[in-house]
Amino acid sequence: AGRGRLMRERCAPGAMVAVPTDTHTARRLAAEVPGVELAVMNGEHSQVLAGPAAAMARLTELLAERGIHARTLPMLHAFHTAVMDPALDGLRELVGGVEPRPVRVPFVSGLDGRTRPAGWVPDADYLVRQTREPVRFADVLGELGASYDNVGTLVEIGPHTTLSGLARHALPGRAAHPTLRRGAGLAPLWDTAAGLYRAGAPVDWRAFMAGTGGRRIPLPGYRFQHKDYWTGPENHLPRPAQPEQPVLREQPTRDGAEVAQDEAAVERVLQHIIKVTAKHLSYDTSEIAEDASFFDLGADSLQMIGVLRELEEEHRVKVSMRELFEEAGTARGLAVIIAGKATPAPATAAFPAPVAAPAPVAEAERRAAHDTPPAPVDATRQDAYATREDAYATRQEVEELRRQLQQLTQVQLQLMGQLSQLLTAQAGR
Repeated sequence: AGRGRLMRERCAPGAMVAVPTDTHTARRLAAEVPGVELAVMNGEHSQVLAGPAAAMARLTELLAERGIHARTLPMLHAFHTAVMDPALDGLRELVGGVEPRPVRVPFVSGLDGRTRPAGWVPDADYLVRQTREPVRFADVLGELGASYDNVGTLVEIGPHTTLSGLARHALPGRAAHPTLRRGAGLAPLWDTAAGLYRAGAPVDWRAFMAGTGGRRIPLPGYRFQHKDYWTGPENHLPRPAQPEQPVLREQPTRDGAEVAQDEAAVERVLQHIIKVTAKHLSYDTSEIAEDASFFDLGADSLQMIGVLRELEEEHRVKVSMRELFEEAGTARGLAVIIAGKATPAPATAAFPAPVAAPAPVAEAERRAAHDTPPAPVDATRQDAYATREDAYATRQEVEELRRQLQQLTQVQLQLMGQLSQLLTAQAGR
């Protein structure tokens, strides 16, 4: 709290931008715009540049001119740069009045990528350097890979899945679990606990479940099959009449061969999308389900920019981020869009002639249908019965709607962050 207060009171507004490039290129870009510094080195091709608001506005223009995709982070200050200098003396005085305790667990420092053993005590100089100097997360991952062969599972303790995705890419033989994912509630935390348990970690389930209402229950000895067996008289109500098939004024312009070709094109694009997504998110292709949300797989906006760029170069099409978020949140959805853009649209078929709606069921029959238990239904003939117009939404439909709302919320949050940065940059001019 004290450090945040010092930054608010003494540091000028700034901005931070994530750039998918190597450290050499990032340093060269920073050198072209006075005031911009390399603030975070996340991975081999993941850097963060930061600086005063006006300088970062110029950098953003420079990146756009050169066709370099970048993402503005929702920050109001340029952390780990000279913008922090006015707060450093106050921070040194603040931490000087606190008696730090020895660390209990060895950790690899993001300051220099070196291990600090149990019993090490941080001093004021270390904490001040941690605020001012760049974050070297790539060096942390390198040290984990080189010196910690006995560590097979990593857990990200943070607000999203960014670091665990970087860890999977840098350390392909290690499992990396996030504990939070924006819009996903506590589900990632439960998944991580299960992953740790499967890896052999001694999870304290009593402490982990405290306050949740969860309890230990016995597992069934065999798999249950839940089927309904209705009793009572059969329902002899006539089945609702099926509407007649519409009569086309003209023959459709697409034959079966064309439809089959389109489906084959979608499948080819789908397999390529799965391959590219697996590469960028550090998954095996077998782990990428065609109907799984990219964000449920742990992807962030920067990673998806890389995925889209590679797909656009391969298929010679352009897919906007708006289309990705609103229409193609899964591998199959994206495949349909890319295949559609790559294939000329067919001629429009004639609309079917209108047909009369089926006659409504009499009110007496409707009441009888409520009072009489339904007859046994052959599961193989479910498709022969008309669907009720007032049927409730299925759980799958509700989950799909929830997923779409989550993606929309993520887009809105990113846009709000970018708008805040733009307003800050304009105010600083």
